[in-house]
Amino acid sequence: MKVAIIFIGTNKYLDFLPTYYEGIEKHFLPNSEKTIFAFTDGELDDTPDNIKVYHQEHLEWPYITLKRFEIINKARADLDSMDWLVFLDADTRVVDTVTEEEFFSDKPYFGVHHPCHALGMEPHTKYPGAFETNTNSRAGVTEEDDTSMYYQGCLWGGRVPEVLDMIEELDSRVEEDLSNDVIAVWHDESQLNKFYSEVKEDVHLLGPEYAYPEVFKDYCNFDPKIVHLAKDNSAYQI
Repeated sequence: MKVAIIFIGTNKYLDFLPTYYEGIEKHFLPNSEKTIFAFTDGELDDTPDNIKVYHQEHLEWPYITLKRFEIINKARADLDSMDWLVFLDADTRVVDTVTEEEFFSDKPYFGVHHPCHALGMEPHTKYPGAFETNTNSRAGVTEEDDTSMYYQGCLWGGRVPEVLDMIEELDSRVEEDLSNDVIAVWHDESQLNKFYSEVKEDVHLLGPEYAYPEVFKDYCNFDPKIVHLAKDNSAYQI
């Protein structure tokens, strides 16, 4: 099984790559052929053979996260040969074994139950939770949409054909929003959640332990598989 793992690390986010790579090699999908597709504006010397590097200029916040679908789509020709695609935020670390059997299913997509939603934290306690409600945005939901599940944008993916089509669709939705001077409230995560609400039966749900929020570790009643690392956002979201 050939798995593409997407790392976007421009500016200071590139500093996470050594521990990101170490965790993936040690714990993540041990029986798969893994290739990290690294998009960065930094210099990488003597990289392992399973890291493919793509130059990506840093975009000011929030465009570097909002435009991640466009960034990934630049490697579509190389991604076509892979079986599965995993997007995993740069500021994460795999800390426990994650097997193919638990991570993948017969469904074309997977997503992680957002820990704050799972823990019943604000704003998830009542409708619309963290969903975008501005219907001028392609991410906007109404009461007719299924908003019963909310996914964490730091980890998502699925089978390559379906996910590449999803990436292209979400890139198109983001560009439509930008042409109308609209940015969804949680950027790419808002777009992902709107799409997943439309195809909910095709999404394999992973528990919040796959996006364990280090910043809220005192509130978590589950053990981590993948940690979303705590950091000073003001130093990175520039």
